[in-house]
Amino acid sequence: MTFRNLRSFFCIAILAYCASPASAAILYSANFNSNTDISGWTVNVAPSTTAANQGAITGWDYSTLGIPAAPGNAANDTFGMRLRANVPGGDAAPVTTRPNPTPNEASGLSVSPTGGNFGANYGMTFWAWSNFNGSANASGLADNGNSQGGTNNLLWTIGTTGTVPNAVGNTALLTNGQMDGVGFATTGDGGITNDYRIYPKSGTVAPASALVAGSYANTAALYQSVFGTHTAPPVQLTLSTAEFNDGANNTQAGSTQAGAFGFAWHKVDITKNNGFVTWSVDGVLLANYDATALTLGGSNISLGQSDVNNTPTRHPSMLFTVYDNLTVYEVPEPASCSLIALGIAAVGLVSRRRGA
Repeated sequence: MTFRNLRSFFCIAILAYCASPASAAILYSANFNSNTDISGWTVNVAPSTTAANQGAITGWDYSTLGIPAAPGNAANDTFGMRLRANVPGGDAAPVTTRPNPTPNEASGLSVSPTGGNFGANYGMTFWAWSNFNGSANASGLADNGNSQGGTNNLLWTIGTTGTVPNAVGNTALLTNGQMDGVGFATTGDGGITNDYRIYPKSGTVAPASALVAGSYANTAALYQSVFGTHTAPPVQLTLSTAEFNDGANNTQAGSTQAGAFGFAWHKVDITKNNGFVTWSVDGVLLANYDATALTLGGSNISLGQSDVNNTPTRHPSMLFTVYDNLTVYEVPEPASCSLIALGIAAVGLVSRRRGA
């Protein structure tokens, strides 16, 4: 290998290192394997009167629903954090029947490491699985009237205090919900047209132009290429028939709508670096938001879930989000990589003078 080729190799390697979470100091990590892990997390609910209808547990064995082990864990275990929202009858004792319809209030929750303070520039990476119950339609498996299901809304926030409920509905904040950081949301079933959203310290969604795809909808080409289509694990069809007792409208049958987040493990990576906040899924950039003009609430993170509907599902065992293998890491200061780049440039200058 010539000196010039070697210099190019190191240039590429160092720049990749600076951009990689693996290159940064680990500030916090959680695999959620124990049911006592939740004691280190603060649970915030919205509305404030619906605490019994929201659920957050750790050490939950998701393999009982046919879900494979999340990537990123050397132990290859199947324990994680499960969040459920708007559970009929309450999270402790859900019921699987309901009058039709049952007017209620859309509700949700967010969870944060208690006392988390991760500094000015940091990021989080984790694996998420969105499970939902629906019914096949022209666009794919999704929540609709036949299923009496629920649109599973996921929300992840960076720059929060971790002490308020970062919780949204279709687009607006839930009652008593707050957005004190920069939040990113998506739906499991792609069922509301506002399926990919940014909340810049506000209950108002940022313009679609702030997203790389230029669209909120799962029908955008970028989302369809990243997420494709998926089906529920086969065991869920059996469980659905046994519990829901409606074989003609099995709530887990069929494929997701193309571009929907549900029924697959996805790696989510969110970073905050000198006021710019990025959101990537499965290594693909979905947003790079300029938040330099915002004074964010804190230096914590939150993971969340909500139901965008004002009626609860009558099949709560199938409506949840699982989180696994979370890491919060320090984002290297841009100056650090700038110094490295200057070093590379200096090496290049010397090599040119030597005629390398």
